[in-house]
Amino acid sequence: MKLIPEWYEHQYCLIAWPCNKDLYGDIINNARDEVANVINEIAKTERVIVLSNKEDINEIENKTNHENIDILECKLDDSWMRDIAPIFYKEDEKLKSISFEFNGYGKYPDYLNDNKISKFISNYLNIPTKISDLVIEGGAITYDDKKNLFSTKNVIFNKNRKQKHNSEYIIEELKLLFDLNYIFFFENGLMEDDTDGHVDNLLCPIGKNKYLIATTHKLDPNYEILEKNKSDLIKFFKDTNQTFDLIEVPLPTRKKINNKNIISSYINFYFSKNKIILPKFNVKEDNEVKLTFEKLFPNREIMMLETENINYGGGNIHCITMNVPKI
Repeated sequence: MKLIPEWYEHQYCLIAWPCNKDLYGDIINNARDEVANVINEIAKTERVIVLSNKEDINEIENKTNHENIDILECKLDDSWMRDIAPIFYKEDEKLKSISFEFNGYGKYPDYLNDNKISKFISNYLNIPTKISDLVIEGGAITYDDKKNLFSTKNVIFNKNRKQKHNSEYIIEELKLLFDLNYIFFFENGLMEDDTDGHVDNLLCPIGKNKYLIATTHKLDPNYEILEKNKSDLIKFFKDTNQTFDLIEVPLPTRKKINNKNIISSYINFYFSKNKIILPKFNVKEDNEVKLTFEKLFPNREIMMLETENINYGGGNIHCITMNVPKI
């Protein structure tokens, strides 16, 4: 069994159409426009499957404009596909998946439909799936091509996840499920992150022993958290005798929408075929980060899309997508 890194070739991209009006309020149409832009951009190079409640299908058809898009009717509570989709892996030269439990981050009561999506997707794609009783969101884990998995203690072991097992069991079960050598846990994620600190705002392995890591300046309230994250990760790699190259990616300047602090990170991007789709925040860091990515990925087009309204809901491009690997 082998986890397949995100920069490997994709068969499909999965996206869920925003439907939680309580979450987005009067900007939900703006968020939908931004999601449609993401769909249309990804569909230029890979097939996109958009999951949607029945009442929203006509709107999707009107806002998306590429023949490389399929719309799949289902029942959704929210739109964070990364967290509710299955985790895909390779075994015996075949694509398989694991369906974890989802409990609305332990704080939102409407999650029962979303908890069924993982199995629904596997059945639709005709991919064999294992069922796990661990509560794991897709955005809570990331992994490289060296049998390392990375997560955040304050997410996986948070009491609100209501895990049925203790931390030792969870660690050993994840190692067994994914044939891992090591699991590394950051202590904390970004402050005020609605997910309690998903790792996909903090770290992204990109291959060849390189890792993008979120950093910030001393006046940012996340400074101490991110500095500790960096030093802890360096210690982990050294203690396990692994070669590594950390590339620092600054957080964007903090913004508010409707008096709400927006939790943002450029790490929350999507690997698409021959391109990388980055969030754009219209702040000074945008150009710096785009140049960094252009140097790191000379063979990929670096595309920045405005996602301020998606971000208001609590996530970004990585959160609304899930890549289905091609075997």
